[in-house]
Amino acid sequence: MKEITIRREKEKIDRLVSYKVVVEDGPTILIGNGEMKKVYVDKVPTKVYAKLNLLKSKEVTIDTTTSELIIKGERIKNGFAPRMVGVLILTTLLPRMIWDESSIAKTFSIVGLSFLLAWTIYAFIIKNDDWLLIEKRTRN
Repeated sequence: MKEITIRREKEKIDRLVSYKVVVEDGPTILIGNGEMKKVYVDKVPTKVYAKLNLLKSKEVTIDTTTSELIIKGERIKNGFAPRMVGVLILTTLLPRMIWDESSIAKTFSIVGLSFLLAWTIYAFIIKNDDWLLIEKRTRN
């Protein structure tokens, strides 16, 4: 039986939600912002991943040298995503409010909506395993 320390970095993004850490053939742990928990794994090597709603991290393999896993949100994507959605919604709606029947407003709205749709598909479907990161540390 191997003891692994799982630590979640303290961060401003997603500070109110707990990540779910799933160990293959083992326990599922909820870990809050800035928390540290110890897990006992029966089988080594085994795979571990972190999950937040529909988003998850890439799988990490725990081997005999692994002593700690550090879980954190991907800062650029987690910080950029809400702002990007806001900007794209504004570029979709704002031109229609200013110039109601103008062809320029319709073009801006279509382009903004297209970018919003493309970005949503890319971020949430194609790259959904990049929202959470797991860093593996080994003992010296």
